[in-house]
Amino acid sequence: NYDTRFFLDGVDIPLLFHFGGVKSTYNSLSLGNVDLYPGGFGTRYGGCVGGVVELKGRRSRQDRWHTVLDASLLDASFHTEGPLGKNFGLTVGARRSFIGELASAALKNNEDINLVVAPYYWDSIARLDWNKGRDHRLFLTFFASSDHMRIISPGNDSGSPTVSEANDEVALDLTFKRFILGYDAKLSDRVQNELRLSAGKDSNSGHALGFFRFRFEGPVYNLRNDLALTWSPDLIAHVGADILHSEVDYAVKIVGYPESKLGDNSFSDLGTYTNVEWRPHPNLLITPGIRHDYYTRLKKGKVSFRGSARWDYHEDRTITASAGTYNQSPRPLGHSTDYIYGNPDLPITTARHLTIGHEWRLGDRLSLKVEGYRNTQDLIPAFADTANLNFLPDADAQMYGLEFMLRHESDGQFFGWVSYSIGRSNRRFERNPGAGPNWDPNSWYLHEIDQTHHLEAVGSWQLGRNWSFGSRLQFVSGVPMTPILGFTGNQYEFDSDTGNYVPVEGEYNSERVDPYFRSDFRVEKKFIKRSSVWSLYLDLQNANYFIYNSPEGYTYNYDYSKRDSYGWIFVPALGMRVEF
Repeated sequence: NYDTRFFLDGVDIPLLFHFGGVKSTYNSLSLGNVDLYPGGFGTRYGGCVGGVVELKGRRSRQDRWHTVLDASLLDASFHTEGPLGKNFGLTVGARRSFIGELASAALKNNEDINLVVAPYYWDSIARLDWNKGRDHRLFLTFFASSDHMRIISPGNDSGSPTVSEANDEVALDLTFKRFILGYDAKLSDRVQNELRLSAGKDSNSGHALGFFRFRFEGPVYNLRNDLALTWSPDLIAHVGADILHSEVDYAVKIVGYPESKLGDNSFSDLGTYTNVEWRPHPNLLITPGIRHDYYTRLKKGKVSFRGSARWDYHEDRTITASAGTYNQSPRPLGHSTDYIYGNPDLPITTARHLTIGHEWRLGDRLSLKVEGYRNTQDLIPAFADTANLNFLPDADAQMYGLEFMLRHESDGQFFGWVSYSIGRSNRRFERNPGAGPNWDPNSWYLHEIDQTHHLEAVGSWQLGRNWSFGSRLQFVSGVPMTPILGFTGNQYEFDSDTGNYVPVEGEYNSERVDPYFRSDFRVEKKFIKRSSVWSLYLDLQNANYFIYNSPEGYTYNYDYSKRDSYGWIFVPALGMRVEF
């Protein structure tokens, strides 16, 4: 989703998971905690109208050296951390997958599958911590991640070799690196400061079936500072600023259009904010705030007003609420304002968030949270092809729904949670997006990423004698799609100028991709040997593959009369882990 931002210790990163969920890009052994804000987040964050996810790295241990080695059919990794002189701690880790080799081997002799998937990933972490007492803490982090994927469809050769000679292939390469300097200081009993500086580089490229290719790379710089002033035990004020600057070199080529190249293009976003944490009553926290974001690419800025409240009205019950305005640069970033493929005069996209929730403590370890949300957005760029402009800011969005979370904290025997969300994501267009003759500019249409139902259950059991079992079940409604009538209704169109068949589309988003279901299981046995712990485990990812393999999407043959689904493979990972 273009509208959500990801952070590591306050610094932007482009990707949280390898291939959408196989493994996190930041190794969980180095992770301190994760803060998830699907909506209604405070003034600390800006530049997005969706949600925010922030990872916070864990400080290196300084009691002794700890090392973890892990190898399986899925990937291999090492992680080590410990003291490095007085007041210093060091963490180093790296990981490389074998999933591409496993996928190729699994599909090599399967005549029923005409797709060859060859992905792999790697990531690495190095973190140096300096703790000068409780009042001054400094860390330096290097973090890098890379994902590479190839999907080959031998029956597809309708693209143009002028775009890509591999016109039967979809490829995607995503690589990024970050150096992060963090400094937390208690300047006095009433003043604390949090500083983050970062320098890195993003390098992305890809192509799709000879119709489209892109290359995007350039340095990325971040600065973030938050100053907290404690006026009284019941009143804390925050004043902060964050800067994101990138110098982009990219090229885009679409079949039938000239290539667009831009070098040394600068994108800078500057945000300033202030908010107050006020407790008029010991059980009531109110946080109003104001933020201003300025986008140098657009030469425009926008003010946001936000507020939240948390009321512990009963020992085991809490009410939460938030409301605010939000804004971001036009998305897709860079593409939408491109001088050839976009519209450089697009305005800032705006949004309004509203949430209200209730939390129950049902027992010592059991809790339930229910939250309703509404997100409305304006001035969203939509494809136009009008007056030589490929984007116009004339689409609106509305998202609303309910989320439920039932959580059982660990009691030494069991830990788990069940979450369910029911929601709707709609779009409204001033110009016909291909919705057919019954299109109405005042009507709302399902968005292409709408997922009405999302159910997820996670559990981990300690079975005794150092045996453990874990599972994850996920069910998601299939996303909307516009049917291709060559496949569903034997309707075809041939373009004699290009010599290719053109897809004939049915009613806009009137069908859905089949539902997504995934089940993962893990069995582990530990062997304790004096100063080390050895573990033998079996991971089964997408264990439902042989009964029902959830489709990620569809590919078609040359005239769109045949369709094949593609999805994730069954990944068994027998592995061993040692900790010492």
